[in-house]
Amino acid sequence: MSKTFKLTVLSAERELYSGEAIALTAPTEMGEVTVMAHHIPLVANLHAGELTIKKADGTDDYLFAGGGVLEFTPTNECRVLADVAERVSEIDEKAAEEARERAKQAIESAESEPEVAAAQAALLHAIARLRIAEKNRHLRGRH
Repeated sequence: MSKTFKLTVLSAERELYSGEAIALTAPTEMGEVTVMAHHIPLVANLHAGELTIKKADGTDDYLFAGGGVLEFTPTNECRVLADVAERVSEIDEKAAEEARERAKQAIESAESEPEVAAAQAALLHAIARLRIAEKNRHLRGRH
């Protein structure tokens, strides 16, 4: 029985990963989930956070996903359809910090519940990007 599965990570803009993987760890509504080869079928909503891919060659790849869906199929394939995604090495910390400040200001100036909810979501997204970038600073310049 194979110890790997086919993994594809897509955002609206591009494909970020396509290949064999040993494991994928992702933040979901159910908490952090790790899937491995021959996992039971699963569909889960993603929260903003880090995707950790343990590749077939034994190395790890780190991506940021800003929400989306993870699907593991009975055919030993996993697809991540991310609302927004980028490699950790591509995160612009200055831009993420600016986004965090804009979101804080938007929360303070919001005049309706939908505006507050949208600003809070933007704040969580920015905070997740900053945490991931800080945790993985050593990966700068690597793809």
